[in-house]
Amino acid sequence: MSGWEDLARFLADLESEDLARFSRYSALGLQGDPEEMAATLEAYARENPEATPSELLATVGAQAGFARDMDFARRIGTAALDLAETPEEQKLAHVSLAQTHFQNRREEEDLVAFVEHCRAAVELGHAGTFCYERLAALYEYRGQLEAAKDICRRAVEVLRTAGDDRSVAHFQKRLERLSGKTSG
Repeated sequence: MSGWEDLARFLADLESEDLARFSRYSALGLQGDPEEMAATLEAYARENPEATPSELLATVGAQAGFARDMDFARRIGTAALDLAETPEEQKLAHVSLAQTHFQNRREEEDLVAFVEHCRAAVELGHAGTFCYERLAALYEYRGQLEAAKDICRRAVEVLRTAGDDRSVAHFQKRLERLSGKTSG
């Protein structure tokens, strides 16, 4: 239960406004008393035995990102990555951060962070399509066709292993289209 204790300490250190945001995005109704927070998190962990503190943080970070609460989403996503103990938790944290940075991709700093977190999720073998699709489109737009094809090949490999035949067919089709293009 030490991960949940670490999360309780992290949450206890948040400013009251940020704790209220976390509570709203998580729907946990957390209050400022550290002992009550720990009890609420322990109850959540018992009710959701497969859940981890990092996954909860990543989910809350994604919710904040979708709400365009960008600074909070970045901080919570970074905390999710810090608490991640397994490759699965790392993938989820990276994807959460990638989604947040993608929301503000017109800013160079966010675009760079988006690529960094997507690449990390891809290297860890994330089996969702978000990062593969967005990276392939970005590389194609930039004229980096070999990079776009590499991402599509990796998507086919990972998604085939995951049993996502529909997405495999999509990325194979995209790869065929990209293979017909020449770098400009």
